[in-house]
Amino acid sequence: MLNRMVRMVNNERLEWQQAQKAIAKLLRINGFEVWEERKVEGKRIDVLSKRIINNKTYYLVFEVKHYKNVRPSTETKFEDQLISYLEALIRRELNNKSIKTLLEKYVFIGYLVMTKDYMLLKNRKINYHKPRNPFQHPEIKKLWRRNVYLLYSTPEYIRKNLEKIGLRSYKQTHLIDFLND
Repeated sequence: MLNRMVRMVNNERLEWQQAQKAIAKLLRINGFEVWEERKVEGKRIDVLSKRIINNKTYYLVFEVKHYKNVRPSTETKFEDQLISYLEALIRRELNNKSIKTLLEKYVFIGYLVMTKDYMLLKNRKINYHKPRNPFQHPEIKKLWRRNVYLLYSTPEYIRKNLEKIGLRSYKQTHLIDFLND
């Protein structure tokens, strides 16, 4: 019985790790710099990626969850975790760049990926549950409102959702994509 439970736990971990690796691979194929299990301001992000397109820097923060049963309270906890990662990343960038630069040239995308149970919807609307602004400074509030996106889906919708916010994949490559990177 114990051996069977250990195998189940290992299989669950493998499925979660496989999803994380697949997301990292998709991003690398599409020209992103990718870091797995990256620490930012003391927080461990599953997948952090960055790409510059037309002088705009896109940061993607992926949190991958593989749970049997997700309740609304658990989902809220996951969203809060993702938002704390975005906050840490924005704070880190503010240490090196002006708020004006971030407003003009940076986009931050937080993506919660559910690989098993996904409540009622496999794919949520962009900014489906974007909370009130966690920052006090008026300019940073503007950044949060205009340059931060929250996404939530199962893995099969990732490419489609990123395209909705302007991150095209290399299915049909354009020379300009290579010249601007």
